[in-house]
Amino acid sequence: MVWKTKLGILILCAGIATALPATAAEQKTDEGFESYDLGEVYVKGEKPPITKETTVTNVITAEDIKKTGSKTVAEALNYATGVRVSYGRKNEPRINIRGLNQDRVLFLIDGVPYYETNYGSLDMNQIPTDNIAKIEIIKGAASVLYGPNALAGVVNIITKQSTGKPYFEVTGEGGDVDYYRGSVSHGMKIGIFSYWLNFARTQAHGWRMSDDFVPRVGTISGSPTGSGVFEDGGTRNQSYYKTNSLWAKFGIEPLLGHEYFINFYYIQRDKGMPPSVLENRRNTSTATRTGFSQFGQIPTYDDWGIDLSGQQKINPKFTLKEKVFFHNHVDDYVSYYDSSYSTLVAVTPASAGYAISRFKDYTVGGSLIGELKPVEWNTVRLSFSYRGDSHKERGESGIPFSRFFSYTGSTGIEDEITIKKNFSVVVGGSYDWFKVTEAYKKPFSSSNKITGLRDVTKPDGMNSFNPMIGATYTFADTTKLFASVARKTRFPTLQQLYSSTQTGQEANDKLKPEFAINSTVGVSRSFSKYMWGELAFFYNDISDMISRDNQLGAYQNTAKVEMYGFELNTEFYPVQNLVLKLGYSFNNATDQSPNKVTSKLVNVPEHKLDMGVSYSVPYTKTKIDLNGILTSQVYNQLPTPNFPTQATQRVGGYCIFNARLAQPFLKHYEAYINFNNIFDRNYDQEYGFPAPGRNIFGGITAKF
Repeated sequence: MVWKTKLGILILCAGIATALPATAAEQKTDEGFESYDLGEVYVKGEKPPITKETTVTNVITAEDIKKTGSKTVAEALNYATGVRVSYGRKNEPRINIRGLNQDRVLFLIDGVPYYETNYGSLDMNQIPTDNIAKIEIIKGAASVLYGPNALAGVVNIITKQSTGKPYFEVTGEGGDVDYYRGSVSHGMKIGIFSYWLNFARTQAHGWRMSDDFVPRVGTISGSPTGSGVFEDGGTRNQSYYKTNSLWAKFGIEPLLGHEYFINFYYIQRDKGMPPSVLENRRNTSTATRTGFSQFGQIPTYDDWGIDLSGQQKINPKFTLKEKVFFHNHVDDYVSYYDSSYSTLVAVTPASAGYAISRFKDYTVGGSLIGELKPVEWNTVRLSFSYRGDSHKERGESGIPFSRFFSYTGSTGIEDEITIKKNFSVVVGGSYDWFKVTEAYKKPFSSSNKITGLRDVTKPDGMNSFNPMIGATYTFADTTKLFASVARKTRFPTLQQLYSSTQTGQEANDKLKPEFAINSTVGVSRSFSKYMWGELAFFYNDISDMISRDNQLGAYQNTAKVEMYGFELNTEFYPVQNLVLKLGYSFNNATDQSPNKVTSKLVNVPEHKLDMGVSYSVPYTKTKIDLNGILTSQVYNQLPTPNFPTQATQRVGGYCIFNARLAQPFLKHYEAYINFNNIFDRNYDQEYGFPAPGRNIFGGITAKF
């Protein structure tokens, strides 16, 4: 979409902003479940901590998820202000918050870190929404209690737990391209014991493309080169997927203020990888001994995890909360010779096997959070977290696994002071550290045969001190001012430390952490029962950013990025049963690196507008939900110091609308139908990767 409407949108947003409305309180509904209290990083208390009010915090509730028809976490996040979700290679959602990649966002499930230990991110489409009570998105100056690697913010996925009554829910739905999903949830509380169970299965042969899609001839680079039509329309090639997930939660509350839970999940995913319609790559070169190909599939993408959580009120002034966790991840990447997906790529020498690469990872660790309230107007919080990350990988079958191990730790303190009833200040700081303790890579002899593993260079230990301060002031008319500033650290990933090195080097052992100074200033106010909202301005200054867009082509701390803009979130309730939502983000992001070729940045939309309309028809109780996303153009490739003549690639802006109709019937049932991309818009989310066209699915939910 050509942004001729840019000025009009800015005027509209400015007009709405003059009202300066406030963030609405989280609405509570009698759903038969509630948010898992121990899933929060903070100690359960009477009111939320001040740090959540001094920066921008978006909350996506289970009801919001239902209204958008989101089946996975990635789909739900796509409707959040300032968040962009796109799909490219590996058929994996790229989640950007304010233009920063997912590996610079700290993702948590019930307060437990959730990532893959090499790249620092996981496919968030593997997490179904059936078991989610809410998703919190904390941007900018997040609390120091979260620890490192929250450069762009924190996303905490908080699951469901049972209330005091038995609950049972079953959903079955189906749609285009042999899509179906089934989900069963059950939970109850008996005396001091409680439990919650969920099983979900989702499967499809793929998704259909827009009828307006026009096949194009694409190219193959690598060895040997070639060309062909990699997508002819209809059902998207290699877009199939299948996911099974099991979630279980068991708890005991023996005394008032004391509770203990054990959580377990197992996720099994098998998915195809739709190829680019424009250009793909393969490499069967004997010299490099790699069989990597972008004609691939991921038949194994499995996760399981377990955590033990507890909270005790030691005395009226001190509460302690602890977690111990273990997370395991395995995935396989299978490479094929061409778009027929009939022949596995063979690796030379033949004894090495085929190009079936595997990652085997695990994370083990724990955390302690203490909350001391010496007087009514002062709360002090202390934190300690420590975890070890193991990563094993091999590029093809028949060779040993390279292996790596690292530790990450953090200790923090946060002091919240209520100076007056309407004026609060929070000051904090954390000391974070990171160290690689094991690094073994596979070397090759001149005859290109495997000679075993070699202990390679490990970087010196890294550490950082990260202070923060925030404040909020509320006037008598409910107008609230808030501000915060914090220094954030993100340590290098193992991928950055041990790949794309300079010639003759085995590791990027001189890499340093990335740093950001994140600032937020905002104002909010509510107007009776008809309107609420929030307007916040942000400024992020990121230095020592790790990039390989430099003259050496290796990962280095050579990038510097500056971002500033604002976000608007508001809701209107003009008449009974009608809710209008609007979320708008403006982000002026520029590359300030010394040797930059252009000041533009990839994967950062300047504008994004999220719209929602919900209406419940009187008497029939029919629920109508309309949702829209409008985003400006995005660059996917730009010239760099390493490749100054590299072509600029970008995708145009787009505007899509989705709809959901739901009808309750009898006492416990609801039938619904969803229309995604109603107008069958043909657009690319990333260069060469067309997005789904109109897709329709529907189902029935029963609750008892």
